[in-house]
This record gives sequence, structure tokens and C-alpha cells, in this order.
Amino acid sequence: MHMPTDEPVLAVGHSLGLLWLLTHAELPAGSRVIGINGFARFSQAPDFPQGVAPRVLERMQRGLTRDASAVLTQFRKNCGNETAQTEDVLPEHSPDIERLSEGLRLLREGDARARMGSVHALLASRDDTIVAPAMTEAGVTPSCIQWEETGGHLLPLTAPTLCATFISDILNEARSDGHS
Repeated sequence: MHMPTDEPVLAVGHSLGLLWLLTHAELPAGSRVIGINGFARFSQAPDFPQGVAPRVLERMQRGLTRDASAVLTQFRKNCGNETAQTEDVLPEHSPDIERLSEGLRLLREGDARARMGSVHALLASRDDTIVAPAMTEAGVTPSCIQWEETGGHLLPLTAPTLCATFISDILNEARSDGHS
């Protein structure tokens, strides 16, 4: 990813995208990171019981080699897209099993809790079936969370105006603080 190095950016990560930003992106000084349905760690660990059991991710990994489209369809249904059909997952392309496996590895092993202090704000939904409120609260400073009662894990699809306003408000706040 090409990122300007001489000016702050507003980096937005949805779900795994927030964990990816926190573990992979080198952001310029003064940048702001915000998340939507995001998390600092996804899988359970001895010091993180709020996470998802690793066996769930291992089962998904095994399923990728058998029928990646079916795994993606089931995941979309679990996210709240009840109308997802296998043929709708990637109608023009075959699933990229290597990239999906890398994403599952990051979900299993990724841990950015030490960097969550760099998250400026997080938009989360209390009815998120993928990232439970306890997982959200265990990973970030509670004061940076903006809770919505409904909207599920797919807030960018279920509440696009809310997400756009959330991002715009953070951008306007950064501008008023003297960041471009």
C-alpha cells in the first residue's frame, strides 16, 4: 500500500481491516485511525477469553480447500446477510484461497491490543454477531466507542449514512485540530 509519508491520513478499517491497519500499516505522524465493527484481537487466548474459539477459524480454513465459495457464503450469512447465495459470493472470480487463508491466519494469530491506543474512534453495533460487545470493549478504550443498538457486523451496508457521518465527523474534528 502506498501511503503519503509527509502528511497525516485518516485510516478507516472495517472488521479485520482495523486489525490489518494496526499490524501492517506505517502511518505518518498525526494520522488518525478509526474502526467500524473492528477489533484488536479476534481469537481467544489465555489473556483474551472474549475472542472467538480458534477451532471456528480452523474449521473455516479446512473448508476453504473443499469449497471456498460455500465458506464465504456461510460467513456472509453469519454476518447478517441472510440472502447470501453461493453463486453470489464472487460471481466473476474464483475465491483467492491464498488471500483468504492469510486473512484467517491474521484472525487466529493477530494481536494489536498494544496498539489500540492509536485508535481514535470505533463505531460498533451491540447486535454484531461476529464481534461481540465484550470483544470490542476488551480491546479498546471504552470512551472511544460509539455504540449503535442495531446494524450488525455489516454497518457499512446496513447503515452507510451513519458510517459516512461517523467518518466525516472524525475528519472534521481532525481539521479543526489543525490536521489537514
